[in-house]
Amino acid sequence: MQYQEPFIEFTKKFNNTKNGLRGIGIEAELPIVTHQGEAVSLSIIQNLFGYLEKEGFQIEKDSFSNYMISASRVNAESAQQFDSAIDVITLDTGYSTLEIALAPQTNLHTIQFYFSEIMAILVNYFHQQNCSILGYGIQPITPPSRRLLLPKERYLFFEKFSPNNIIPKSEGADAHLLTITASNQCHIDISRKDAIQGTNVLNALSGLQIIFHANSPIWGGKIDATYKANREIFWEFCYPDRVNQMGIPPRFESIEDYIDYLLLFKPMLVKRDNQLLQILNKETFKDFLLNKTPTIGQTLAGKKLVIHPRKKDIHDLNAFCYFNARLVPKYGTIESRMCCQQPPNETLTPTAVTLGLLENLEAAATLMEKFPWETWKEIRLNALQHTFKTSVNGKSLLPVLTEFLDIATQGLKKRGLGEAVFLAPLYERLKRKKAPADEAINIFEKQGMKGFLEHCSFKTETFSMSNSYINEIQNI
Repeated sequence: MQYQEPFIEFTKKFNNTKNGLRGIGIEAELPIVTHQGEAVSLSIIQNLFGYLEKEGFQIEKDSFSNYMISASRVNAESAQQFDSAIDVITLDTGYSTLEIALAPQTNLHTIQFYFSEIMAILVNYFHQQNCSILGYGIQPITPPSRRLLLPKERYLFFEKFSPNNIIPKSEGADAHLLTITASNQCHIDISRKDAIQGTNVLNALSGLQIIFHANSPIWGGKIDATYKANREIFWEFCYPDRVNQMGIPPRFESIEDYIDYLLLFKPMLVKRDNQLLQILNKETFKDFLLNKTPTIGQTLAGKKLVIHPRKKDIHDLNAFCYFNARLVPKYGTIESRMCCQQPPNETLTPTAVTLGLLENLEAAATLMEKFPWETWKEIRLNALQHTFKTSVNGKSLLPVLTEFLDIATQGLKKRGLGEAVFLAPLYERLKRKKAPADEAINIFEKQGMKGFLEHCSFKTETFSMSNSYINEIQNI
């Protein structure tokens, strides 16, 4: 098998939008903590799934660990327009982090409605357990370790690829930093025509997104003096020999160029007969696909066997692409990945920005040309530390940030659905020159952990919506 079949497999779902409107999906990761701020126990999370089953969700167990790992239900509104129409509550790398992956919708108001509906169920359960859901990007107290790892086969493999520069070997590996992080990601339909331009724009401007959305400065019970967006920098700590797979990649000229770059990654895992296998003897995924010599794979238990490449292995490769924005061939979407989880009531700001940029792609591309590619990379690294104090050649980025938000606003207004309202918190952050991380640090310094937890916990009243509002957004 050469490149043609994987190329066709990769590109076949990047079609035009549905009925003129893009499909939009969110993946919201949320730390669950006790009222003291520590990560909750696995038993509390497992009991959650029994609770969700009574609420009408279908429960799935992991075939490897036999733990309950997800609860899903059909979203009837999404099913009218999309093949995939399932709202899912699942677990991330760390079992104390929930992920809400909503079925795709065609507007942000409908997403807000279904997110609020699910969050009301979850907040009610965790309130009964004396626990809280945080609108925050990292576990604030409990340190990362193997102990917090959800024992899925995939996650157990991660330790094999990671050093011990931060986490002692007795506690796991640096990959276990991911057991405490919580991101705010979204998938948005993209056509093949716009796929590479959209990828370049979202990656180049990712530092601006981070300036607005950094929200993980407090972990291990104290303020991190270096980074305000630890969730993002942790990827580079986890896999320091794979930095070409994360952050801002090179600027791509075509989708062929993009795929060629992916094929130069070090191979990690592929799946055969519902079992993951580590590729042992190939330097790159390209070498694996060319198959000039037999490929040796190894199970988690250490059993070795010969494996042959398949066209659908391109999806396994893509799962280990950690760019700030990446193409997702499985769905035909572009995924924005760089943002920490946001404070309550502001969960959709990263999605709103991303959608607005894609709807105003020409203007966003013009903004991208304002700086060389390497400067955008520097902006991203500085944003992780300094948020609104980030500068270029000693000059403030505030005019660029204003232009960035205005481009996104204009993109949303083109859709005519009243979605620009979701950017209001970002204009307030720009006015105050404070990201959520800056607000969190200020509250923690003045009120301690108790005040900080109160600030970023979802409350029951957050989801008290009037019947008129519910009817209004359901009719959009």
